[in-house]
Amino acid sequence: MVLPGGASWSAAVTRPVADLRDDAFARLFDEFSAPIYNYVLRMVADADRAADITQDTFIKAYRKLDTVTDAAATRSWLYRIATNTAIDDMRRRRMTTTMPDDAPAFANRADPRPGPEAEVLSRTLDERVQRALMTLRPNHRQCLLLSDLEDMSAHQIGEVMELSYAAVRTLLCRARGEMRRALAAEGFAR
Repeated sequence: MVLPGGASWSAAVTRPVADLRDDAFARLFDEFSAPIYNYVLRMVADADRAADITQDTFIKAYRKLDTVTDAAATRSWLYRIATNTAIDDMRRRRMTTTMPDDAPAFANRADPRPGPEAEVLSRTLDERVQRALMTLRPNHRQCLLLSDLEDMSAHQIGEVMELSYAAVRTLLCRARGEMRRALAAEGFAR
């Protein structure tokens, strides 16, 4: 008998259950950490917050790893956790205000980004698209990101957002229309 991940039953019998769970989680993290981070980054538009939310997502996933019964649904399950964690973070942040910092925390560190010319050229388009994306309603932004950037089907998006197939199709149509209008406001011609 072969277990998920290609391990044989005889090899599994000699290893403690905790090791198998840690191996399964390590494979899950290796496969999904970068896509989840990118998805969350587009949801919240802040790299530090996205990293924190991604970390929280995987902590929650590790705690509930034994509840996953269908390996095919793992991706949707993980994106649902990330979505709910991001939404919770956005709600918490809406209720708090930040105070300006007098001195930058990392003023003495070298900037790892490309030079100013390359940055301006590459960021101009990205900034306009990101600004347009951030004007969308959160559920529209989520649906659009899952569909177009994460390449999920309407059924998979329905699992993540807990919506019917028809509701996802309608929401996706509205989100694309809203995005077209937002891009037009940013100066993109149709």
